[in-house]
Amino acid sequence: MNQLKPALMILFGSTGDLAAKKLFPSLYTLFTDGWLAPQTRVLGIGRRDWSQADFQDTVLTAVRASQPVRGDDVSDFLEIFTYHQMDISQPDDYTALWRTVEHMEEAVGFSHNRLFFLATAPELFPVVADQIGRGQPRVPGSFRRLMIEKPFGRDLASARNFNQHLRRYFEEEEILRIDHYLGKEMLQNILVLRFANHLFEPTLSAEHIDHIQITISEKIGIGQRGGYYDHSGALRDMVQNHILQLLALLTMERPERFDSEGLRDAKVKLFRSIRHFSTDILTEAVVLGQYATGPADEKAYRSEKGVDPESTTETFAALRFDIDNPRWQGTPVFVRTGKYMARRHASITIVYKQSAYPSLPQPAEPNRLIIRIQPAEGVDLRYNIKKPGTELTAIPVEMDFCQTCNFPGQSAEAYVKLLMDAWRGDLNLFTRWDEIEATWTLIDSLLDQRDDLPVYPYPAGRDGPEQADEMMSRHQRQWLDV
Repeated sequence: MNQLKPALMILFGSTGDLAAKKLFPSLYTLFTDGWLAPQTRVLGIGRRDWSQADFQDTVLTAVRASQPVRGDDVSDFLEIFTYHQMDISQPDDYTALWRTVEHMEEAVGFSHNRLFFLATAPELFPVVADQIGRGQPRVPGSFRRLMIEKPFGRDLASARNFNQHLRRYFEEEEILRIDHYLGKEMLQNILVLRFANHLFEPTLSAEHIDHIQITISEKIGIGQRGGYYDHSGALRDMVQNHILQLLALLTMERPERFDSEGLRDAKVKLFRSIRHFSTDILTEAVVLGQYATGPADEKAYRSEKGVDPESTTETFAALRFDIDNPRWQGTPVFVRTGKYMARRHASITIVYKQSAYPSLPQPAEPNRLIIRIQPAEGVDLRYNIKKPGTELTAIPVEMDFCQTCNFPGQSAEAYVKLLMDAWRGDLNLFTRWDEIEATWTLIDSLLDQRDDLPVYPYPAGRDGPEQADEMMSRHQRQWLDV
């Protein structure tokens, strides 16, 4: 095993939920698996008046909540963490921070490899990035990388403005824009499933595929995110990033080379080929919804903390995408995503065209290739065989690979993979600026007409508004419960 290069990870927002639920447990996994070099250090930044012991206790509590902790190594793990109190919105506070950074690096004796992780509110991204850029230039022979959580703007204009701000101090390869969905095991598996199997890739085209369905549903509401979500909604929170990235991996052309630039070039080309939402197709291709009180008195969206009582923000979106290129022309991609739906579920269903077999008394079921992303991971292929007996009857059967069953506990948490790749400088799972630009250009074509669309209520705990089913019916299809 080649350990990751010694580095100082500087974590802005170390007292928040992302750090506690994802980053600290992921760092513990990297530590116990032997990936972190002994000189590795993590400097947590926060406004709370904590001692070093307070911070380390917080880290330990977070790790214990996610996985078993071994007593023989937890003390060594906690020793890599140091806390620095400051107000990151105040430029004057950064002078003391950079002194702490210098002292930590001198103490462990390694070069200036630095990984800056912004786990803060989006409105603080520019000021923090600006101070890092001014105060911590790249040192020759060492790396400097900036990890930023979505959202990357609210629209194309704000995304461009933010990117121009970053590029004043950082090269494109130093900016690691995180879409944590790309760290999920089954999304990484899509490329292997396609390009390492001649069985599937030649059939993934309009010649063979009737349509594709992508579903990402959540069983919970917005929780404590009302202040953020009411200014975002499902289109910005899920479609512009997670869903479009997933769609691109599934439908893009074979990359000219399988490195980070080749893969991202192929995705950008795909994004630019997706048809924009013109006025004449809007009502046929988009259904928006918002969860209302459920049958068990679940709280309505407008009653959530931080939400405007008159809010028209969508918590559900169902859309039809059309890809205008030779491979996919005429094959629609239907997506739906929502909060407070019937179950937590994410999957891709590829529905093949129906095969004609004249001797059958009734048409055979169309073949389906199903990629299950969560909660259970796996791949399911459904096809037809002759039913045993004297009559010629076709019945559907399935070949089911359950990754969760066959490899229990072996799918790394998304942030384990993302942190490891950030340390290595492997950019495959991070989104490049032209990807962001292309997806915002597409979604802006919808957002520009957003006020013209109704937002239909649906009871919490149901699979969205009935208008989403009606949209599928108009296209002679239906949502598939897989």
